[in-house]
Amino acid sequence: MSHYEISKSAASGKWHVSHVNPGWITPIGGPYGKRKEAITVARLLAGRRGKVVIK
Repeated sequence: MSHYEISKSAASGKWHVSHVNPGWITPIGGPYGKRKEAITVARLLAGRRGKVVIK
């Protein structure tokens, strides 16, 4: 199962999507101006069996 994390950069105020596996985190996409855009991308990447975490 894939885990994707959405986080907001304090410096820029933009949203970023990361792929999270035990032991490492890979940045996937961004920056996105709107939270909804980042959530949509993360959900598409995660698929049916994936998990999206919003921070």
